[in-house]
Amino acid sequence: MIGWIPDLPGISASGVLEDDIIRELSKGARALLDTMIDKGMSPPKPSEAGELPLGDHRGRYRRLLLVFS
Repeated sequence: MIGWIPDLPGISASGVLEDDIIRELSKGARALLDTMIDKGMSPPKPSEAGELPLGDHRGRYRRLLLVFS
């Protein structure tokens, strides 16, 4: 399986278990956002939910929301 965060270029993860991918995506996203904030950069504006792919009818991919605070 592969996961990515469209609003954070370069943040992706692959693995066998969904939990592992989510953990790696979260870790990568948090590190990138922390770096951006430390450098005085604004985080990217999130895409509207309707702009992102929902998934496909065969279940090969699906959308998942990760919330960072």
